Amino acid sequence: MGRHAIEEVLKATPERLLKVYSHKKDDPLLAALQRAGVKILNIPKPKLFSLVHSESHQGFVAEVRERNFLTAKEFLLSAPEKSLVVMCDSISDPQNFGTILRASECFGVDALIFSKNRNVALTPVVSKASVGGSELVPLIQVSNLADTLKKFQKAGYFALAAELGAENIYTFDFPEQTLLILGAEGVGIQPLLSKNADFHVEIPMYGQIDSLNVSQATAVLLSHWRRG
Repeated sequence: MGRHAIEEVLKATPERLLKVYSHKKDDPLLAALQRAGVKILNIPKPKLFSLVHSESHQGFVAEVRERNFLTAKEFLLSAPEKSLVVMCDSISDPQNFGTILRASECFGVDALIFSKNRNVALTPVVSKASVGGSELVPLIQVSNLADTLKKFQKAGYFALAAELGAENIYTFDFPEQTLLILGAEGVGIQPLLSKNADFHVEIPMYGQIDSLNVSQATAVLLSHWRRG
């Protein structure tokens, strides 16, 4: 759902748009969709809510073809020499997950790993918060994060856990191939992943609040990675 998410899909993979529902009569996005041959159904605004159970649809909801997920093996066969992969551990808040996807797309992350069972799914709220990032970032959905971590380390990646009380990110040099592990707020990264990480880093705080939320921290970490 959401204007910007649909615009990004229209630009990148228009063939995935099966139908777009809207209560609007005259809008530049409708014209662009018509030019692309996408089927548009005009429905009352309350019915848009019933489709996505949210008022944040901005007047647009799309039915899309289910996107393909990569396997870890497929990704590693053609992984770039300089590469960053994000691993989400138990991110249950759809706004946070969507914003992580948005930051990952903005900073050119090569792939994002998330769990089938320990993470929020790709819901309409996630797609809206990601501003289309949920449809653009290569995704690897796995059953076991710890096993996947080992596969990446065996392939040459160094695991970097973002945690409080660790090395200052501003003095840290990212390895050429890095897997950045992000944990849920409050709970943090699960002990097994933290134990098996090669490095641990934190973002130092200079105000009275002692931490950023996970999606804000992601943007800071990815910006620092990109700067290097």
